Amino acid sequence: MTSSLAWRGSIAIAILVASGAACSGSSTDPSSSSAAGTSSSAGGSAGAALTGASGNAGNATSAGGTNVGTAGATSSSGGATNSGGASNSGGASNSGGNSASGAGGSAQGGKGGASGGAGSGGTVGGGGSGGAGASCPATDPLKTNNTKQDTYDCTVLAVSAKWGMPDPMIVKSQIQQESSFNVFAISGDSPCGTMTGWTDAESKSFGLIQTTPACGEATSALLPNGHPNLDQDMTSPLWTTSVFNPSVNLDAGVQTDTDSLKALKKTYPGCTAAQYNMMAAGAFNSGNDAVTGCGMYNSRAQMYVDAITTHYHAFATAAGWPDPY
Repeated sequence: MTSSLAWRGSIAIAILVASGAACSGSSTDPSSSSAAGTSSSAGGSAGAALTGASGNAGNATSAGGTNVGTAGATSSSGGATNSGGASNSGGASNSGGNSASGAGGSAQGGKGGASGGAGSGGTVGGGGSGGAGASCPATDPLKTNNTKQDTYDCTVLAVSAKWGMPDPMIVKSQIQQESSFNVFAISGDSPCGTMTGWTDAESKSFGLIQTTPACGEATSALLPNGHPNLDQDMTSPLWTTSVFNPSVNLDAGVQTDTDSLKALKKTYPGCTAAQYNMMAAGAFNSGNDAVTGCGMYNSRAQMYVDAITTHYHAFATAAGWPDPY
């Protein structure tokens, strides 16, 4: 966050957990269905259905509308086909992706809105990437083989590419620190104070990466009346611009990261790439002024960077991702 951000709460108050887009290779519990965590916003790209080792449930996304509906399924031994139905408020209708069972297997569609639910032996199809305009890669380089931690990898990769964030694994580490991957997390404090004309509840930090509209973030999540869109109903037309929507939330958070990255490069020339990346993370939590030099921070930002580094080491080891920190 900018220097106006005094403190951004980590591991915020948990309200409800939901799933979003998942890249190929990410697993999910076939015995349960999950509510979709991402939907395409205006101008957003449709999510791609990715093929895993066995069948995957079809995804349903919309361009310029709100995803509504559930993914249906029919199953037969030796060969299953899922159809994911969805309609969008933009007037278009999108059918779900394809699914094929493994040898002798079957697929059963879970409940899905923006992304199709995975059948047994299948993987989840990718939801829309919001305004990021990028689809999931064929393989997920951030994959840790932990379903909860890998759920939003596609969105992390997409928004990192959009804003020029050099290290998306830092973003994944920030999500762990800020919300423990809870889509509906809300901070206990109001980092920038209560916004004039807003309630204290509207001035909190929200979602996966604890985006804070009261600090000037997530302007796309503001309602026509200027207040933040705090809608939590994934079937509502308001969900596409809700601050809790993972695509909106992570887009705003990574924009803050890269804004700080650019500013700190100008303020402190000559640092290493790894130092700049972590300096941006420290600034995200405590403001640019909390960074005092190349890899140097005030005590509060140092605590945050230490926590991010710890998460990073664990994720990088699990994913086989290069670790320069």
